[in-house]
Amino acid sequence: MRDLLRIALILGLAFASTFLVVQGLGLLPEKGVIRWLEGLRDIHPLWLMSGVIALLLLDLLIAVPTMTTILLAGWLLGPVLGGLTGAVGLMLMGALGYTTGRLAGRPILRRLFKDPARLTEIETAFARNDLLTLAICQALPILPELSATLAGIARMHPARFALGYAAGSIPFAFILASGGAASSPDDLRPAILTAIAVTATLLLLWRLLSQNRR
Repeated sequence: MRDLLRIALILGLAFASTFLVVQGLGLLPEKGVIRWLEGLRDIHPLWLMSGVIALLLLDLLIAVPTMTTILLAGWLLGPVLGGLTGAVGLMLMGALGYTTGRLAGRPILRRLFKDPARLTEIETAFARNDLLTLAICQALPILPELSATLAGIARMHPARFALGYAAGSIPFAFILASGGAASSPDDLRPAILTAIAVTATLLLLWRLLSQNRR
């Protein structure tokens, strides 16, 4: 378990550093992103859907505000298309993180941990609550990409990973998109209340999971 936490800490710091860099340099200003997405919608809805998915995929590298992106997708595309687009983007991001961890993480771990038994312990530690972890990993920024990458490193079965990640990501996307679709520039309360409710629920589940682990 200690080795798994060590890896999680290293990955978490790596993902968090990208967020600090992006915020510090102002690379993705919120108003600029909104204007960009609105411009894509004016061209064609498919361009807008592609733009939202691209932003969610980019989250694996530079910590894009996922919740805000999906709320915007719901506002611009409606609850169904916005939710579908958000779900596809999250699943693709998770799959990319999983694949990266599975292909690149293992060789790195072999250099860090010479004893094969320690690699087995990492897999076992993650497997104890792997489905629950993936289902509620949208609770906080960085957790989704961190959990997906750890699942790949721990050699979680691809079908099991897809099931666990989809169980949380798909409802998460459709609920947020519905909140965004119910909002308007003059009334942002539905989006705000939806974001608060989703975050509070997932954080409560994450706390229960953490207590169960202890």
